[in-house]
Amino acid sequence: MGEGRSRSRVYLAIDLKSFYASVECVSRGFDPLTTHLVVADETRTDKTICLAVSPSLKAYGIPGRPRLFEARQRLAQVNMMRAVRAPGGRFVGESYRARELSVHPGLKATMVIAPPRMAHYLQVSGRIYGIYLKYAAPEHIHVYSIDEVFIDATPYLMSLNMTPHEMARAIVRDILDETGITATAGIGTNMYLAKVAMDIVAKHMPADADGVRVAELDEMSYRRLLWNHRPLTDFWRVGRGYARKLERAGLLTMGDIARCSVGRASDYYNEDLLYRMFGVNAELLIDHAWGWEPCTIADIQGYEPDAHSTSIGQVLTGPAAWHTARLIVKEMADALALDLVGKGVRTNRLMLAVGYDGGSLDPGKLDDCEGESIRKLAECAAEEYKGPIVYDHYGRKVPKPAVGAIGLGDYTASAARIRRSMASLFERISNPLLLVRRLTVIADDIATPEELAAGKRYEQLDLFDQAESSELGAGEVQDDAARDFNAYRDPVVGTGSSGGASEAIERTLLDIKQRFGKNAVVKAMNMEDGATGLERNNQIGGHRA
Repeated sequence: MGEGRSRSRVYLAIDLKSFYASVECVSRGFDPLTTHLVVADETRTDKTICLAVSPSLKAYGIPGRPRLFEARQRLAQVNMMRAVRAPGGRFVGESYRARELSVHPGLKATMVIAPPRMAHYLQVSGRIYGIYLKYAAPEHIHVYSIDEVFIDATPYLMSLNMTPHEMARAIVRDILDETGITATAGIGTNMYLAKVAMDIVAKHMPADADGVRVAELDEMSYRRLLWNHRPLTDFWRVGRGYARKLERAGLLTMGDIARCSVGRASDYYNEDLLYRMFGVNAELLIDHAWGWEPCTIADIQGYEPDAHSTSIGQVLTGPAAWHTARLIVKEMADALALDLVGKGVRTNRLMLAVGYDGGSLDPGKLDDCEGESIRKLAECAAEEYKGPIVYDHYGRKVPKPAVGAIGLGDYTASAARIRRSMASLFERISNPLLLVRRLTVIADDIATPEELAAGKRYEQLDLFDQAESSELGAGEVQDDAARDFNAYRDPVVGTGSSGGASEAIERTLLDIKQRFGKNAVVKAMNMEDGATGLERNNQIGGHRA
């Protein structure tokens, strides 16, 4: 903990301002700071989420990740107010440039809707990473996301003959000169303070002529400036659930949390209260309340998790009927098996999460573009569903998601076994009445052949798992296990001769897809109505490549 709390260390946090939107503006020759632009796939429904919003649109009160219809609604409200000030109450033209709109009240405000280009964003992000390498070695850089990094600047300040502020500005200036993209920077004596300086302090300070903001915090200035800051969700790693829980206990600020942590045992507000609320996670919350962060970049890069799993998630573009969702689950299971083969690992346990559409409770929430069959299913579900109801991330009522798991009996990466087992699991846990909107397939407890051969992975018997497998109609699974009895004698082969042949086929398919593209080889199910595999193969992170 000494290095993390030492005042001798200096960390930089750098965030690329409205990255996707800025990239699209620059590629069109527009000014990223003064152009009205959102990145969104207009071919999806009007409820599609905007991946990025340019700063000039944010100035109208449009949030960073709105639905497309919300951005359009806000722009319509802006134009209603502009029309009042327009000469003769009529618009004579339109513009998506903030400077033109400020000079000419007779122009209608519009915005550019740019389709996502994820592969291009990754290329630009790679170029910017090359800029970071001019200032620091890879072991002192932690890539937090496609548009955000942490840099341990400590070893470089003396050799560069720069102060932390000068180094941050030099990097930000370099990014602007080479890419046209503006960045914001935070400086701190640990990673947490650097992040908070960037996220909170920099956003409330005036920008320079290029729109650049650089803020700096140490433990004392953090307590002085931010102990009374609200809302709590502005702070790194404090989500809405945490904030609601804290506010119900009367803890509204980081200062409140810090004071609570030093309360006497006889006081209501003391450290035990926080541990009762959050368990071991209270330790991190208390550290952050005081401006402490023991974790270093070296710790992050050296971390190896004990438990291993891999997953694939998908938010559907619209509500799906039960049989369509089952088809998509089988496609995702196929992709999951291919992922296991690519990573050289196997699994002995599968998990599935099914999230339902709010239209199952209220057909009026369905988009106008939904077909008659979906509307009839929604009306039937709304009338007959009597199960539990929860609130989703946006505060909307939805049927409670379904979650389940199934053991495979041994370790395998066979697509056929994983697909059949996942389909069986879906049939058991999902409600055929309801429309499906989200799906996540998980391969849990994965292991390499070397770990299996060394006996580092073995099946933990569980009475509930056994009962669950029998309820799942797991005869198929047990039949597979019987056919693959050789797996128990040779865990490295994993699935006996038939399973080994299956995995050999998967490896061949993977080689073909890596060489000629993911859609070079497809299965018949990928061509069925409602299948999403072909489309997703042309996406990165669920968006257009």
